[in-house]
Amino acid sequence: MRVDSGSRLYSASDLVNYMGCEHATLFDVRQLTQPVTLPPDDDYAVLLQQKGIEHETAYLESLRREGRHVVEVASSNDLQQRARQTVEALKSGADVIYQGALLAPPWHGYSDFLLRRDGVASALGDFAYDIADTKLARQAKPKHLLQLCVYADLLKSIQGVAPPQLHVALGGGGSAIVRTADVTAYYAFARRRFEAFAVAPPPIATPDPCGHCRFCRWLTQCEANWDAVDHLSLVANISKAQRARLVAAGVTSMAGLAGASADLSVDIRPEVLGRLMTQARLQNARRANGDAEIVRLALAPGRGFNRLPAPDAGDVFFDIEGDPLFEGGLEYLFGILRIENGEQVFSPFWAHDREAEKKAFEALMDALMAQLTSHPGAHVYHYASYEETALKRLAMYHGTREKEVDDLLRGGKLVDLFQVVREAVQVGEPRYSLKNIEKYYIDTARAGEVTTAGDSIVMYERWRRLGDEAILEEIRAYNEQDCFSTLKCRDWLISQRPSDAIWRTDSGVAPDTPQKQAKRAEADAKTESLSRQLLACDVEDRSWRQLLAHLLEFHRREAKPAWWAQFARAEMTEEELINDAECIGALTRSATPPWADKKSTVFEFEFPPQDFKFRIGDEP
Repeated sequence: MRVDSGSRLYSASDLVNYMGCEHATLFDVRQLTQPVTLPPDDDYAVLLQQKGIEHETAYLESLRREGRHVVEVASSNDLQQRARQTVEALKSGADVIYQGALLAPPWHGYSDFLLRRDGVASALGDFAYDIADTKLARQAKPKHLLQLCVYADLLKSIQGVAPPQLHVALGGGGSAIVRTADVTAYYAFARRRFEAFAVAPPPIATPDPCGHCRFCRWLTQCEANWDAVDHLSLVANISKAQRARLVAAGVTSMAGLAGASADLSVDIRPEVLGRLMTQARLQNARRANGDAEIVRLALAPGRGFNRLPAPDAGDVFFDIEGDPLFEGGLEYLFGILRIENGEQVFSPFWAHDREAEKKAFEALMDALMAQLTSHPGAHVYHYASYEETALKRLAMYHGTREKEVDDLLRGGKLVDLFQVVREAVQVGEPRYSLKNIEKYYIDTARAGEVTTAGDSIVMYERWRRLGDEAILEEIRAYNEQDCFSTLKCRDWLISQRPSDAIWRTDSGVAPDTPQKQAKRAEADAKTESLSRQLLACDVEDRSWRQLLAHLLEFHRREAKPAWWAQFARAEMTEEELINDAECIGALTRSATPPWADKKSTVFEFEFPPQDFKFRIGDEP
């Protein structure tokens, strides 16, 4: 959003920001007349910008390699000059126009690429132009298409027809192509809403945390506002719906929630409301006087402290560092920590490309299985779901060590301490990340340049450019510290564990019968034999053989994610099930007696309000 020659000009980013959060637009409008100094971009944001430029440049070079004539509009000129140059390039019929400027007040935009399309009649002749933009994302998102719709609308004012297609060149190497006609109605609706809001925004509004925050330049201002008003969003593990219900009941701040009476009338389940009130009280006390009180939650079968297995001398503590900016994402460091003869032993497994990732994953799984074989009572501890999800994904992607990953899951050998923490205790922290929780069992703050996951990504990308081994050592030390913190977290939880808690003994999944195990082993051996025969050849073209070898396991692999999701939901709390749109949580039988329907008996159930994917008329 800017003022040019006394008139306001809107951009595609303005529309995207508005659809993400109205408050961002409110701040943008105020910035025109009451400007404030914004903080500089952090290192990760700068890295994303650099990666975006690299991706854009690579796409430009790919167009040139195809033999297309590219006209580049000089970015050094002002908006009007660039817009005129773009119109001239369009009329000249260039194959590609790079960094074109499009202007039709009150809107303007800078498209990455305009791609000539022959056989479409337009004001330019027997050709027209499509819009193309480069994005680091691996799939096109609604906001990407909304941005391209702005460019398409501006381009239509020049060539007389809408661009037939919108192209998004994705970070994974592929592209998404969408018919412009399929999204213009939504764009027109969004644009009308935005323009009405921007002309007459509300004078006062309190921002609310949303999914747009992580992309917004106004986040620092919003965070200061939330601190100043003691916003309910500061309470850990509170949802947007819960905040709205509390505000409707007259509770508008964290302090208000902390001091609310026990008979507060609000549409939140009593046990959930009690936890939120306790959380607010703990955070209030922590903020006011540094109080480090720990509240132990009531024991429940298979939850909280009852998720902990008995400690074993062979226990392993596991953490992964990943680079989401590598094409397709790369797990570049697998770290495991164990105790041998009273000493900590840390083993890093590095991977700097896709083939090395496969080898490192295999080495990791072999090390874990060897450790669990020599220590049958041992477990692999991690914090939050990333590690388990990554192991599943890598086994599926690389087509290796799938049985070993299945054995870890079926045997209950992976222990997520985040699940234990959130179900076992409450503390006065605004988040329950490992970095927050470790304040209760590690006295000294972390040192070094790498102290967060975002830091590790920035540093790893820096190593890719510079090749400085000292950078890898910083990342290795950070990963080892995370593994060590996971170990100390386990020990801390054991120290907090009530005497009547029950050690976890299995995963709740019944082991296969000997007959099933033999049948499974026979099937695996047959598949392995077929795969070896397919790949044991000296022909030049092995690609179809490799594809066929992977397809041998296609149906079994395809079924795994659904089963994994099924078992994951069996571990969820009722509140988590309610918040999961893929299922319906807190189902209870209604008072209506069951009735007959042909040969079936139908039972009626009730459930609290929640998002889910059934609609009226659907049949379960």
